[in-house]
Amino acid sequence: MQISYPNEYGAITATQEEEVARLGRSFAAINFALCDDGLIRYSLDLMYSYGGFASPVWIDSAGYATTGDARVAALEDLLRQWPKAWPSEPSSVYEELRLMREQIQSHLSQPSLF
Repeated sequence: MQISYPNEYGAITATQEEEVARLGRSFAAINFALCDDGLIRYSLDLMYSYGGFASPVWIDSAGYATTGDARVAALEDLLRQWPKAWPSEPSSVYEELRLMREQIQSHLSQPSLF
């Protein structure tokens, strides 16, 4: 992984992306960046049929010594931030979010190769 440097706002360009869930066009991904202090930082992307979120990697976010440590922290963070469908949304959105969440949870229960 190449070292990334922050811009004047503290945002860092991610150099590695890992998709951790996919269902049709919906997806969840972790973006990693190796910073000049030797630590790996991450950001999260989630896009589904009725919403989502994304952000850059920030220099002031927590850093991790290995990609594996950053990955576990990112998966846990993603589950903490997981959206809940609004009552007005169709039942398909509830099912979509449930299935994607299960994919992410399975990453935490499986041993990692990192």
